[in-house]
Amino acid sequence: MTASFVLVAAALSAVGLGGRPSFIAIGGDPAQGVLVNLSPWAQRSAPPDPSRPTVVFIHGFNPIPRATHYTMAERLAEAIARRGTAPVNVLAWNWNAATVVSLRMRANQENDVGQGRLLAAALLAAGLPPERTHLIGQSSGAIVAASAARTLLDGYGRPAAQVTLLDPATSYHDLVFGRLAVGTASPRVENYWADGPGAFGREVPHAGVRNHRVDVAAPHLGAVYLPRSAHWNVVHWYLATVEDKAYPLGYNGSVTCAGGS
Repeated sequence: MTASFVLVAAALSAVGLGGRPSFIAIGGDPAQGVLVNLSPWAQRSAPPDPSRPTVVFIHGFNPIPRATHYTMAERLAEAIARRGTAPVNVLAWNWNAATVVSLRMRANQENDVGQGRLLAAALLAAGLPPERTHLIGQSSGAIVAASAARTLLDGYGRPAAQVTLLDPATSYHDLVFGRLAVGTASPRVENYWADGPGAFGREVPHAGVRNHRVDVAAPHLGAVYLPRSAHWNVVHWYLATVEDKAYPLGYNGSVTCAGGS
């Protein structure tokens, strides 16, 4: 896929489709790993409140970071605000300019692991208890989330409360579920995956991982157009569970919800 094609796709998706929120915004973002406070109850520059439960969203790779950035975490914050329950910290790990560092997959994945270590350190520096923190990793953000959880446990002896992975690609599974063993890094680990055009994940047979297949609409266009893919529709589905308190899975089954509702 050429950069020009991706840019055109980004421009089209930035306006949203079918009333769904857009996950792409035009405009580059040079961030290479920074914790951003998106909590609806706080100003953007304010530090997160350590007394509240925390949810951290980590987006996946961006092939054209000088032209676009992702807004999934912002959409999550908006959904939590509309939910109307007790405030929780909603944070984003912004690594827009560091999601791709090489043409070699292994180099990129090692970079993702390093990002996870940085995230773990940032959470502790902010005074946020890992035991009340829920990490949500989308696509390659799943590697970052798994690495952060492993670092918090092995490096600091403090496991994250929960790790949720949204359609991590099968090419990441050996690293996420094998080497990083995310299933043993947190008391609650979820793997949400979908079938259909543009879906990359699958069920994993690892102890400690709760697998959930998500049935999402994915037109054939999703095989070549990411915003309509099953891969991104898993994120749309998860956001819908934030606002639908009656839905039994997704956000409603999270420790964040239990601690902040």
